[in-house]
Amino acid sequence: MTLLQVQPLLNTWQPASWEEFVKLADDPASAKLKSYYYSGHMRFELMSTGSDHSKDHALMLFALSFFAAHQGIRMTAKDGCSYRKAGFDEFQPDASYYIGEAADAIPWGTRVVDLEKYPIPNLVIEISATSLGDDLGAKRFQYEDLSIPEYWIVNVQAIKILAFAIANDGSIRHIRASHVLPGLKLEVLEQVLQRSRQENQSATTAWLMAQFRA
Repeated sequence: MTLLQVQPLLNTWQPASWEEFVKLADDPASAKLKSYYYSGHMRFELMSTGSDHSKDHALMLFALSFFAAHQGIRMTAKDGCSYRKAGFDEFQPDASYYIGEAADAIPWGTRVVDLEKYPIPNLVIEISATSLGDDLGAKRFQYEDLSIPEYWIVNVQAIKILAFAIANDGSIRHIRASHVLPGLKLEVLEQVLQRSRQENQSATTAWLMAQFRA
């Protein structure tokens, strides 16, 4: 398979059997593609190389890792990890987190996380520079159907975080403070994203660390 062959498949959900999807997703030529499979449809995306996307991505990874370390919360972050439930689902969020008792759930040496063997992540994040509609649509439904406790969308253009959590009664609710990382207010993360538009990353990080220490 070449990029020319997969180009018509990019950024759109297309009906496909699980076998058709796996053949494409596992092809070495797909190494630089993000892959999703949900409800009998597959989707491929180019891994973003845009400056804005990568800057917000890096900032979020650091912010959550520092917060968890400062609060003494056990957590393992994964960057662009693939998750698979054979025959049904595959997803590759920009960032994902195992928190608390699940922090050490995935052993070293695992390539694709088999959801028949291992738990789902506690939190997934999509950085939306060009994919906001889909992140709010099919991907959100997929994460909800999988009962992932918390899902965030970082809207790069609006500098906003849209966050959703599954409540105890199974309903989906919009939240402004994390449930899986207690004490973490999304307002602070939005403020640090806004500051990053005006100052270098070291200055932004220093401000953020001061907020968490306070």
